[in-house]
Amino acid sequence: METGAAFISALRDVGLLGDLNDGLLNALLERLPPTHDEDVRRTELMRLYYVEAPSDGGVARRTKDRLLLHDAESGDSAREIVRRLVECSPEVGALSLERIGTDDGPLVLRTRSDTFSAVLEADDDDLDTGQIDLSELDASPTVAVQALVRAVNILLDREDVRERFVLLCCDGRRECYVRVSLADALALCTAGHLASDEDEAVLDLGAWGRS
Repeated sequence: METGAAFISALRDVGLLGDLNDGLLNALLERLPPTHDEDVRRTELMRLYYVEAPSDGGVARRTKDRLLLHDAESGDSAREIVRRLVECSPEVGALSLERIGTDDGPLVLRTRSDTFSAVLEADDDDLDTGQIDLSELDASPTVAVQALVRAVNILLDREDVRERFVLLCCDGRRECYVRVSLADALALCTAGHLASDEDEAVLDLGAWGRS
Protein backbone atom coordinates (compact mmCIF):
# COMPACT_ATOMS: atom_id res chain seq x y z
CA MET A 1 0.00 0.00 0.00
CA GLU A 2 1.03 3.62 -0.49
CA THR A 3 1.87 3.97 3.19
CA GLY A 4 5.12 2.14 2.57
CA ALA A 5 6.28 4.29 -0.32
CA ALA A 6 5.47 7.88 -1.24
CA PHE A 7 4.24 8.96 2.20
CA ILE A 8 7.34 7.70 3.99
CA SER A 9 9.64 9.09 1.31
CA ALA A 10 7.98 12.50 1.60
CA LEU A 11 8.43 12.56 5.37
CA ARG A 12 12.08 11.62 5.03
CA ASP A 13 12.54 14.43 2.51
CA VAL A 14 11.45 16.99 5.13
CA GLY A 15 13.76 15.58 7.79
CA LEU A 16 11.42 13.21 9.65
CA LEU A 17 11.78 9.49 10.43
CA GLY A 18 15.54 9.77 10.77
CA ASP A 19 15.87 6.41 12.55
CA LEU A 20 13.66 4.51 10.12
CA ASN A 21 16.01 2.11 8.37
CA ASP A 22 14.75 -0.56 5.98
CA GLY A 23 14.70 -3.26 8.63
CA LEU A 24 12.62 -1.22 11.04
CA LEU A 25 10.35 -0.02 8.24
CA ASN A 26 9.56 -3.57 7.15
CA ALA A 27 8.89 -4.60 10.74
CA LEU A 28 6.51 -1.70 11.29
CA LEU A 29 4.70 -2.19 7.99
CA GLU A 30 4.02 -5.81 8.93
CA ARG A 31 2.24 -4.57 12.05
CA LEU A 32 -0.11 -2.18 10.30
CA PRO A 33 -3.79 -3.15 10.38
CA PRO A 34 -5.15 -4.97 7.30
CA THR A 35 -7.30 -2.09 6.13
CA HIS A 36 -7.47 0.01 3.00
CA ASP A 37 -8.16 3.11 5.10
CA GLU A 38 -4.99 5.06 4.45
CA ASP A 39 -5.67 7.49 7.30
CA VAL A 40 -5.70 4.62 9.80
CA ARG A 41 -2.52 3.10 8.38
CA ARG A 42 -0.61 6.38 8.34
CA THR A 43 -1.63 7.27 11.88
CA GLU A 44 -0.81 3.81 13.19
CA LEU A 45 2.60 3.94 11.51
CA MET A 46 3.31 7.21 13.31
CA ARG A 47 2.23 5.65 16.61
CA LEU A 48 4.44 2.61 16.10
CA TYR A 49 7.50 4.66 15.14
CA TYR A 50 7.11 7.54 17.59
CA VAL A 51 5.53 5.81 20.60
CA GLU A 52 5.67 2.03 20.71
CA ALA A 53 8.86 0.95 18.96
CA PRO A 54 11.50 3.06 20.79
CA SER A 55 12.79 1.76 24.13
CA ASP A 56 12.24 5.18 25.75
CA GLY A 57 8.62 5.32 24.65
CA GLY A 58 9.49 7.61 21.77
CA VAL A 59 10.36 10.71 23.78
CA ALA A 60 13.63 11.34 21.93
CA ARG A 61 12.09 10.83 18.50
CA ARG A 62 9.07 13.02 19.20
CA THR A 63 11.26 15.76 20.66
CA LYS A 64 13.69 15.69 17.74
CA ASP A 65 10.97 15.72 15.08
CA ARG A 66 8.70 18.00 17.14
CA LEU A 67 5.73 15.73 16.83
CA LEU A 68 2.53 15.49 18.86
CA LEU A 69 0.32 12.42 18.68
CA HIS A 70 -3.00 12.76 20.50
CA ASP A 71 -5.41 9.90 21.13
CA ALA A 72 -8.93 11.02 22.02
CA GLU A 73 -9.28 7.96 24.26
CA SER A 74 -6.19 8.82 26.31
CA GLY A 75 -8.04 11.12 28.68
CA ASP A 76 -5.37 13.83 28.36
CA SER A 77 -6.50 17.21 29.64
CA ALA A 78 -6.20 20.44 27.71
CA ARG A 79 -3.33 21.49 29.97
CA GLU A 80 -1.52 18.23 29.23
CA ILE A 81 -1.81 18.85 25.51
CA VAL A 82 -0.45 22.37 25.98
CA ARG A 83 2.46 20.99 28.01
CA ARG A 84 3.31 18.55 25.23
CA LEU A 85 3.09 21.28 22.60
CA VAL A 86 5.48 23.43 24.65
CA GLU A 87 7.96 20.54 24.77
CA CYS A 88 8.03 20.72 20.97
CA SER A 89 8.09 24.54 20.98
CA PRO A 90 10.61 25.79 23.54
CA GLU A 91 10.70 29.13 21.73
CA VAL A 92 7.39 30.16 23.28
CA GLY A 93 8.47 29.36 26.85
CA ALA A 94 6.09 28.22 29.57
CA LEU A 95 2.40 28.63 28.78
CA SER A 96 -0.71 28.68 30.95
CA LEU A 97 -4.23 27.93 29.76
CA GLU A 98 -6.66 30.29 31.42
CA ARG A 99 -9.69 32.50 31.08
CA ILE A 100 -9.66 36.28 30.92
CA GLY A 101 -12.03 38.02 33.30
CA THR A 102 -15.04 35.92 34.29
CA ASP A 103 -15.48 32.15 34.43
CA ASP A 104 -17.00 32.25 30.96
CA GLY A 105 -14.51 34.75 29.56
CA PRO A 106 -12.32 34.08 26.51
CA LEU A 107 -9.99 31.09 26.76
CA VAL A 108 -6.36 31.97 26.02
CA LEU A 109 -2.81 30.71 26.17
CA ARG A 110 -0.70 33.09 28.21
CA THR A 111 3.08 33.39 28.15
CA ARG A 112 5.26 34.50 31.04
CA SER A 113 5.61 37.88 29.35
CA ASP A 114 1.80 38.25 29.31
CA THR A 115 1.41 37.65 25.60
CA PHE A 116 -1.96 36.09 24.82
CA SER A 117 -3.21 33.81 22.08
CA ALA A 118 -6.94 33.09 21.85
CA VAL A 119 -8.20 29.51 21.84
CA LEU A 120 -11.37 28.91 19.84
CA GLU A 121 -13.77 26.76 21.86
CA ALA A 122 -16.24 24.16 20.64
CA ASP A 123 -19.96 24.55 21.19
CA ASP A 124 -21.71 22.12 23.53
CA ASP A 125 -23.79 20.74 20.67
CA ASP A 126 -20.84 20.33 18.31
CA LEU A 127 -18.89 17.56 20.03
CA ASP A 128 -16.46 15.55 17.94
CA THR A 129 -13.29 13.52 18.23
CA GLY A 130 -10.21 15.56 18.88
CA GLN A 131 -11.85 17.62 21.61
CA ILE A 132 -10.66 17.78 25.20
CA ASP A 133 -12.50 18.11 28.48
CA LEU A 134 -12.28 21.58 29.97
CA SER A 135 -14.01 20.85 33.27
CA GLU A 136 -10.72 21.57 35.06
CA LEU A 137 -11.18 25.21 34.06
CA ASP A 138 -14.85 25.42 35.09
CA ALA A 139 -15.50 26.16 31.46
CA SER A 140 -17.65 24.99 28.61
CA PRO A 141 -16.98 21.30 28.18
CA THR A 142 -14.61 20.91 25.25
CA VAL A 143 -11.95 22.50 23.12
CA ALA A 144 -10.60 21.11 19.86
CA VAL A 145 -6.98 19.98 19.84
CA GLN A 146 -6.55 21.95 16.61
CA ALA A 147 -7.59 25.11 18.47
CA LEU A 148 -4.76 24.62 20.96
CA VAL A 149 -2.33 23.86 18.15
CA ARG A 150 -3.32 26.99 16.23
CA ALA A 151 -2.99 29.13 19.36
CA VAL A 152 0.57 27.84 19.82
CA ASN A 153 1.29 28.48 16.14
CA ILE A 154 0.20 32.10 16.59
CA LEU A 155 2.68 32.45 19.45
CA LEU A 156 5.40 30.91 17.28
CA ASP A 157 4.54 33.50 14.63
CA ARG A 158 4.97 36.28 17.17
CA GLU A 159 8.41 34.88 17.98
CA ASP A 160 9.27 34.91 14.26
CA VAL A 161 9.60 31.12 14.25
CA ARG A 162 8.84 29.97 10.72
CA GLU A 163 8.30 26.29 11.49
CA ARG A 164 4.75 25.60 12.64
CA PHE A 165 2.55 22.65 13.46
CA VAL A 166 0.51 21.02 10.70
CA LEU A 167 -1.94 18.13 10.93
CA LEU A 168 -0.02 15.30 9.32
CA CYS A 169 -2.68 12.61 9.63
CA CYS A 170 -5.74 11.64 11.63
CA ASP A 171 -8.08 8.67 11.73
CA GLY A 172 -11.09 9.99 13.61
CA ARG A 173 -9.66 9.10 17.01
CA ARG A 174 -5.98 10.02 16.79
CA GLU A 175 -4.36 13.19 15.46
CA CYS A 176 -0.69 13.56 14.55
CA TYR A 177 0.86 17.04 14.35
CA VAL A 178 4.40 17.88 13.32
CA ARG A 179 6.36 21.12 13.02
CA VAL A 180 7.66 21.92 9.56
CA SER A 181 8.58 24.94 7.48
CA LEU A 182 6.06 26.66 5.23
CA ALA A 183 7.76 25.30 2.11
CA ASP A 184 7.71 21.75 3.47
CA ALA A 185 4.09 22.11 4.59
CA LEU A 186 2.97 23.21 1.14
CA ALA A 187 5.01 20.48 -0.54
CA LEU A 188 3.43 17.82 1.68
CA CYS A 189 -0.02 19.31 1.12
CA THR A 190 0.35 19.45 -2.67
CA ALA A 191 1.50 15.82 -2.76
CA GLY A 192 -1.44 14.69 -0.63
CA HIS A 193 0.62 13.81 2.43
CA LEU A 194 -1.21 15.98 4.97
CA ALA A 195 -4.64 15.43 6.50
CA SER A 196 -5.90 18.38 4.44
CA ASP A 197 -5.20 18.89 0.76
CA GLU A 198 -6.31 22.54 0.89
CA ASP A 199 -3.50 25.09 1.07
CA GLU A 200 -5.71 27.64 2.83
CA ALA A 201 -6.54 25.23 5.65
CA VAL A 202 -2.86 24.44 6.15
CA LEU A 203 -1.91 28.12 6.13
CA ASP A 204 -4.68 28.96 8.59
CA LEU A 205 -3.74 26.26 11.09
CA GLY A 206 -0.07 27.20 10.80
CA ALA A 207 -0.84 30.92 11.25
CA TRP A 208 1.39 31.64 8.26
CA GLY A 209 0.91 34.98 6.58
CA ARG A 210 -0.13 36.81 9.74
CA SER A 211 2.99 38.97 9.88
